Amino acid sequence: MKKFFNSMEERFVFPIGRKSWQILSLLGLVILALSIVYFILNSTPTSRDAVNVSKSEVIGNKLDTNVVSKVEVTSGCTTESYNQWMDTLKKDLPNSEWNNLGDSSESTLEYVLDENGNMVMDENGNYQTAFKKIFKPNPAAIPNVLNEVFTKSGYDSSSVCQKIEVIKVLHYLNKKIEPSYLAKEGFFYNAYFIEKEGVFTMSKLEQSFVLMNLIESNNGLIQDQKALLTTWKYINFTVANNITQAQIDLASNLIKAHKGLSTKVFPSNNYFELVKLIFSSDLKEQDLSAAMNGFTADISYYDNNDLYKSLRKYLKLYQEKVAIAEEKKSMKMMEKSLNRVKSLTFAGGAFISIVAIASILLLFSIQSLLKNYLNNKN
Repeated sequence: MKKFFNSMEERFVFPIGRKSWQILSLLGLVILALSIVYFILNSTPTSRDAVNVSKSEVIGNKLDTNVVSKVEVTSGCTTESYNQWMDTLKKDLPNSEWNNLGDSSESTLEYVLDENGNMVMDENGNYQTAFKKIFKPNPAAIPNVLNEVFTKSGYDSSSVCQKIEVIKVLHYLNKKIEPSYLAKEGFFYNAYFIEKEGVFTMSKLEQSFVLMNLIESNNGLIQDQKALLTTWKYINFTVANNITQAQIDLASNLIKAHKGLSTKVFPSNNYFELVKLIFSSDLKEQDLSAAMNGFTADISYYDNNDLYKSLRKYLKLYQEKVAIAEEKKSMKMMEKSLNRVKSLTFAGGAFISIVAIASILLLFSIQSLLKNYLNNKN
């Protein structure tokens, strides 16, 4: 058995020269280094392919997969602050009713109740009755209108901040309405809509007017019911769709680009339909911005080919391409994950081979030392 192992050692291990083992060791180091680099490359973030919809795709309404893709809470909510805002509202409506809150001249016969709400009997066993004053609130009194809004909104005496926000919204709207129409019915319409639709923030109100001023040709003071209802159409739309400033900017860019055309086919009174397409898109903000930039760049062409239908098809196709790009991104991420496993496997193998070769080279050194020792001894 000893001769067999000696023969194996002489025939398969040491007959291979020391230089050969050093070269194999260097090769192992190279494989280890490449494996580490490969692992790092497959650990980088995976980006998604750029998305672009061509004119031919919009015309055919079909993807060409061969196309190369290129309520705010404010500070200082004190009673004094609330009264100051009420004074501001009084200045907006100086000729409206603020003092006569109602009338208590009429009375009605009612049963007398005790502290527990039970009817009280007299000494003869009959239920006692008494005349009580009936308070009829004045519907034209501004404080009554405000209290109705507060009550329907669920605000009590502790909701000072929320009440101030309501007054701020009303004050903002007051400045947009012609004074005579404001006192006549404008203020009451605004209070009614706030009571019905719910309270919203000042930022949403400001966005609504930016959107309306962008689309509507008449940006003066509101002078009649029709103009006021149009205003509330934009307010309700903005609040209901949770519109962002970025979306408004994209809609503004599109409309301004269309207005800048020398000859226009699409009617300007239908701009609101274009805006609704943009706001109803399920694209993320970054993708929507890229899509609208691409569409706006060819606004003249699309205007001559039914602007509304072109935008609808464009956004639909863009969304489909985004889905494809996201799927490709997921596949790339999965592929990179598998490549990382491969690189770790190769790195592990290279490391083991380096250790093994180093051990063999160590044996070479030991053998050389032993031979030198024996030769010197002899």
